Amino acid sequence: MQWVLVNLPERRILVTGRPSDVDELKEKGWDVAYEAEDWGDAYEVALLLGEEEFVIEWYLEEELAATRPRKAAAQIGVS
Repeated sequence: MQWVLVNLPERRILVTGRPSDVDELKEKGWDVAYEAEDWGDAYEVALLLGEEEFVIEWYLEEELAATRPRKAAAQIGVS
């Protein structure tokens, strides 16, 4: 599960797969704007929500883990 969290006053968006982030940031005033099964879907929503006026943050290791299987499959011709 991936979450898109938004902090409107700070104009920040976070894409995270860490439930502990969700719990911690909700206590600090962040809102869950979207839930997705796929990191890519969550990231696309974050981009749409943020446009040019928000800082969008994510964990690089989560992005890499989400995109590696697709890249490996593409290299061997599997879709």
